[in-house]
Amino acid sequence: MNLKTLIKPWWAKLLVAAAVGGAAWAGYRAVFPPPPPPPPPSGEVAKGDILQIVQAAGVLQAKTKVDVGAQVSGQVQTLHVQLGQKVKKGELLVSLDPELARNDVARAEAALLQQRALLEARRVDVQAAQRELARQQRLLAGQASAALELERAENELAKLEADVRGQTAVQSRLQADLAQAQLRLGYTRISAPMDGTVVNIPVQVGQTVIAVQITPVMLTLADLDTITVRTKVPEVDIQSVRVGQKASFLTLSGEGQRYEGKVRVVQPVPERSGNAVFYNVLFDVDNRDGKLFSEMTVQVDIETGEAKGVLTMPMVALGERDKDGRFAVTKLDKDNKQLPAKVRTGLQDGARVQVLEGVKAGDKVLLAPPSAASAPGPGASEAASAASR
Repeated sequence: MNLKTLIKPWWAKLLVAAAVGGAAWAGYRAVFPPPPPPPPPSGEVAKGDILQIVQAAGVLQAKTKVDVGAQVSGQVQTLHVQLGQKVKKGELLVSLDPELARNDVARAEAALLQQRALLEARRVDVQAAQRELARQQRLLAGQASAALELERAENELAKLEADVRGQTAVQSRLQADLAQAQLRLGYTRISAPMDGTVVNIPVQVGQTVIAVQITPVMLTLADLDTITVRTKVPEVDIQSVRVGQKASFLTLSGEGQRYEGKVRVVQPVPERSGNAVFYNVLFDVDNRDGKLFSEMTVQVDIETGEAKGVLTMPMVALGERDKDGRFAVTKLDKDNKQLPAKVRTGLQDGARVQVLEGVKAGDKVLLAPPSAASAPGPGASEAASAASR
């Protein structure tokens, strides 16, 4: 007996076993059929409310902030305030060493006194020239003097009167110099130009400041009773933001208080961060309780639209957008048959979107972009055309 004769029965047995197993499995499936496949995930088109919100990062800033500078040079003698202190308009903030300014005032006063004395002497000369002119006129009338003497007296009086006018102008200039020196002496006492809070003191006692080409900043005052929120809105959302819309943010610390305001300014000049483009949107909130501080970062919500009792559908059901601005969706009939459709949308709140046309209340839509969904079965195009008719 050779080897081939021994192997054939084994192959035959294997074939018989496979046939018996297949028949048994077919019988089992006939008695216990497999469960139907689960329907694809879908959402329903239904009426609801939509509140469209643009979210963006914001930074808190004082609405009014003033850098208080020194208008004269000098050494810082006294700082009358400290960081975080609230001050009233006119309150003394910083004192500079006044000695140099006082010396300037003293020199200006001395120069003015000297000029006044000189002017007084010239006026005495004018009075003497006037008397001499009158005497020459009497002598000439009595033929006791020559006309040449009268002419000489007239010329002398005219010269002295012109000199008086010039000296009077010099006195006016010296008076202005004195007033300026007194003003500069007053500038050594720096007062608050407004009510506010001291938020920055870049100088210290003993430091010398030079006010020649630029005005050195002594401290910064800010009105923190009103806070301005500077919000960076991405360019994709900026067209829906309008002045007067409600804006709010929630603080991250404390009780998580929500502050509300209305959009005051939409700045048209963009800011770039890498390849991203942002536009600054400003609104103000009340901070008389003093809980908000400059440079705090917050997450801002701007309400850009609201619609109540409108037709809505899940946003994840939207597919690609065509040139007409409509989105592709896939509707499901009662047999879960997929039917393509086009919808025009309105407002959206991140979860659902307002539907303006393309579907009706009660329709089911596939919760996946149509481009990623399986292709519709045969006859789907005809069914979609019939539905559109």
